[in-house]
Amino acid sequence: MRNGNSRMSLVITEDESMTSVFGWMATDAEQSRRMMEVVDQFRDSTTIDDLGLGGIRDAFSDTLFPGTSTLHTRIRYALFVPWLMQLASDRNATVPEMSGAFARSEFQLTQSLLNGGESAGVIGRVAGADLKRRASAVYWGMLSTWGVIDRGFTTREYFERCILRREQKRVLPRADDPEAAMELTPTGLHERLPTAPPGLLNAADFTLRPEDEQFLREAIIHNAPDSLLAHLVENQPTSWTDFETAPDSFASPEIVADLPEALQGLVSRANRYAIVVQGASLVYNLILAQRTERYIDDETSYEEHYVNQIREWFDETRREGTPTLEEQNLIWLMVTATGRALSRSTIAFVREWIASVNAAGTADQLIGSADVIQRIVSREREKKGPRARLAPGNRRALDAWSGAAGTGRNNFRWNYVAQHLQDLYDARTAD
Repeated sequence: MRNGNSRMSLVITEDESMTSVFGWMATDAEQSRRMMEVVDQFRDSTTIDDLGLGGIRDAFSDTLFPGTSTLHTRIRYALFVPWLMQLASDRNATVPEMSGAFARSEFQLTQSLLNGGESAGVIGRVAGADLKRRASAVYWGMLSTWGVIDRGFTTREYFERCILRREQKRVLPRADDPEAAMELTPTGLHERLPTAPPGLLNAADFTLRPEDEQFLREAIIHNAPDSLLAHLVENQPTSWTDFETAPDSFASPEIVADLPEALQGLVSRANRYAIVVQGASLVYNLILAQRTERYIDDETSYEEHYVNQIREWFDETRREGTPTLEEQNLIWLMVTATGRALSRSTIAFVREWIASVNAAGTADQLIGSADVIQRIVSREREKKGPRARLAPGNRRALDAWSGAAGTGRNNFRWNYVAQHLQDLYDARTAD
């Protein structure tokens, strides 16, 4: 699902100006998060995008689950970050001093979570003092999307406003009514942000308090009202009692059964798109298997393996159906609505692939089509240029194929979202 030219181009472009990349790390947490997420994709075999369809996948993810990211671990970081900002501002200090205190507190939070008994999901647990992926950068997109902070806001602006408010309190005349609130510049943080728990930097954990859950639930529902995320925040499936019983997919029957009509259409469209495009990746890997003539073991070749997988996938596609032309048009509109570029060649590739799948009588007929094979080969070359495994003379890249490249099905961040939802559900149960 992710290794296409659009993503690689981004990495190459950013690498060519590495100074500005690290500048983002310091001053623009959202840009930093996006860059880190791009790099992170290459570590996940299920998100490799050799055929350049990552933009569509990400548009579905953002539409279904706004504010989420594959970099996220636990939802309480959406509160930890603003709490640390508040702690760093609670002093008679300059902006650089507050910024330094905030940066140090992010490292302290790592140890605090370890002291509190947490391990999995702790940002910085392994990196320690060498941590590059700070929680503030990772979660900034979530904070702004969910309204925890103002959109386009930076930590520096927050500390600047803290100094401004400090000065306003000093010079503004006091009202006769002691209950009257002073008209101060907004901090940029949500005014109903829960108070940080005592001892946050001594021993902390990921367990949400009832007031934390209520704040996050209301923030999601208010700022992403028509999303699957907002629906699930409000409506816990009855069969989902703990993380072990969480649905395997965003389109599991226990989720779909309770959806309003508009969301049912979106989820159905996303699921059938995910199923059908997985076949293109499977065929791509079949071509690689045929060209490398590699074996999984002494008896089974990768070619046999992928032929069998494609046959199973084809049967599922026949059962579930593929997106209609009208639904495909809705997909293109969704992609552009999320601010992503969508090339004519990408639209043409997806349309032609779906048409080929619909026209094929059997899986063997599909993979036996010279036109289908050539379309896959041409698409990889278009997106990756001379780096394409199937480019003429690029034997080195072909031989570097591991046996599976992007064969996983798009699940649109569901595994990460399910953990967030579980944390919210647990807090509600405890209440």
